[in-house]
Amino acid sequence: MLIGVISHISRALRWQLQLRTLNITPSFGTLCNAIFGTYAFNLVLPRFGELWRCTYMAGHENASFSRVFGSMLSDRIVDGITAITIVCFVFLSQVGIVSSFLEQNPTTQQNIHNLLSSPWLYITIVGIIAIFIYLFMRKGNNPILNRIQSTLRNMAEGFNSVLSMKSGKILFLFYTIMIWGCYFLQLYICIFAFDWMSHTTIMQALVLFVLGSLGMTVPVQGGIGPWHAAVIFGMLFYGFTQEQAGAFALVAHGSQMIVTILLGIYTTIAILCERRQTNNLKN
Repeated sequence: MLIGVISHISRALRWQLQLRTLNITPSFGTLCNAIFGTYAFNLVLPRFGELWRCTYMAGHENASFSRVFGSMLSDRIVDGITAITIVCFVFLSQVGIVSSFLEQNPTTQQNIHNLLSSPWLYITIVGIIAIFIYLFMRKGNNPILNRIQSTLRNMAEGFNSVLSMKSGKILFLFYTIMIWGCYFLQLYICIFAFDWMSHTTIMQALVLFVLGSLGMTVPVQGGIGPWHAAVIFGMLFYGFTQEQAGAFALVAHGSQMIVTILLGIYTTIAILCERRQTNNLKN
């Protein structure tokens, strides 16, 4: 649970590097509130937390929402690239279990196949790029068009916050490793809570981590259900019983949920106290 808190703090510090590139300088407490609140809101409504943290940060720092939103998008893309890299590494080294997982979960396999083989995916990508180019290149005095162009430029600036970072790229990489290292350790440390899992290797734990990460892609609150099913499948593949796998999945995921809920409560109280203090100063 402590490692989970460290991962959130590392994410806050990494986002701070991006925001500084945009001349947005929130305090450490504000950054932590934004990240803690993100995961808490995602328990209520999947993916809503990302929108909330951008709204909260933009309002708190009197910054452009579109610029903050763009920095969040690049933040998530970096995570996506990291996750894909880990999945590819595990897939190449543990082809058997990943292939078996996809065979036992035809819905996931079919969704991946449909996404990659659908011409609409590529048509949509090309269409979005064409619209962006048209809106950037078109000139005129239309106030609505000018507003859209301004918003898109701000989003592009925020999105480019990683590449335009003059200093701190090594620190950004360090925080990325910290975030994902903590994610893995959250799962790996739980292994030592069960005597009958003492023979589990790091590679086996990494496979469980990847399967759980694939389960988290399903848009449900906190990955509850899909995460458990994926990890339980991996443990059954390695010879554990259904009861053992269920117990481990419950403890490993439940500890993460407890951290998320506690940090969400803390964030709510911190923001309310901050607003009350601001109102008292105004009065």
